[in-house]
Amino acid sequence: MDSYQFYKSIYDRELNRRKELDAAINLPITILTILVAANSYLISKTDAIHQKSIILTSNIILTLITISFLISAFFLTRSYNNLFKGFGYINLGLTKKIREFEVIDIPKYNDQVEEKEKINFEKIIIDKLTHLTDDHIIFNDKRSLDLYRAKTFIIITLILTGVKFLLITLLKI
Repeated sequence: MDSYQFYKSIYDRELNRRKELDAAINLPITILTILVAANSYLISKTDAIHQKSIILTSNIILTLITISFLISAFFLTRSYNNLFKGFGYINLGLTKKIREFEVIDIPKYNDQVEEKEKINFEKIIIDKLTHLTDDHIIFNDKRSLDLYRAKTFIIITLILTGVKFLLITLLKI
């Protein structure tokens, strides 16, 4: 197996994974928006309830919904932009500089040193690819975990909103 192709394919996979994680944010944001609208509607319908125990239960559920929503928003923000710090994705560099290094700098260096100290361009590129890929894997794994957590709390928010909707619907019947 060609080492360069192997490491390049892993690097390319992580770049694609980064794009997929960026795109994966859209659906949770849409769902959270719908949940905010649904809960706003439910809050407006809660005013007609006159039983104190039902009002208390409704307020407890609303508090849990709010907490769950905020946690979801936190993890979505962290997954998308690492809480305003950004992610330090690093690339190989400008192709012009890489080519200059390969064609000019390496031969110049290799002409000045003994045979055992000479450097190999492919080995340097593979070392750089492995370093960059490891960084990308770490970032992408963190983003995936944050996205998973956000989706989990969105589901909790959805369930609590459903419970509140059922509670209000049963009172209207």
